[in-house]
Amino acid sequence: MVCLLPVGSYEQHGPHLPPTVDADVARYVADKVAERIGARSLPPIYYSCSEEHRDFPQTISVKCRSFLPYLEDVLRSAVEKCGVVVVVVGHGGVWDAVKLISEQLNYELGPRVLPVNIWAIASPRDHAGSDETSIYLAIGGSLVGELVEICEGDISLFGKKRVGEFSKTGVVGCLKPGEVSAERGRTMLELVVEKIVERFRQFTSLRYIS
Repeated sequence: MVCLLPVGSYEQHGPHLPPTVDADVARYVADKVAERIGARSLPPIYYSCSEEHRDFPQTISVKCRSFLPYLEDVLRSAVEKCGVVVVVVGHGGVWDAVKLISEQLNYELGPRVLPVNIWAIASPRDHAGSDETSIYLAIGGSLVGELVEICEGDISLFGKKRVGEFSKTGVVGCLKPGEVSAERGRTMLELVVEKIVERFRQFTSLRYIS
């Protein structure tokens, strides 16, 4: 059996999106990929390390040193029950952690864990901006605030400074209401699903090479 594990966060996404965006998007993508490959989609991990967003009241974060062993335990158990686990990462802040644990488990157990990064495939220009908002609407998500034009910060500063140091609203990049549409988001998501299915097929082929 193959299982898909969505990994997200509970973090601020500007004044118009809920803090569950990353987990909600990861779950949607995991469900779609599961349908395509005949696998099982597991419930998502919501609380992860989002220290870069901790200045905002909508963020609940755990320290990465706490998240790492927890993630390892979850993945070990999932591999034991499922055989193969595709980790669908919807929060860029944990990608390095997921990749590290996946590699270590694969070295130990053989190729059993495939990590995939939604945002590396979709290549959004923003956090909580036009691209991410379009993607959230495409999965059927609802806004929690009004769409207003905001341009703040630089997406390249992620991983270098806390978001609150370069964005007052939590939006990084630009949110332009005229650019936001569910149709645009669906186009990006279709690419993400297709690429993950392709990577899964390559991964399963490698598993059987002696």
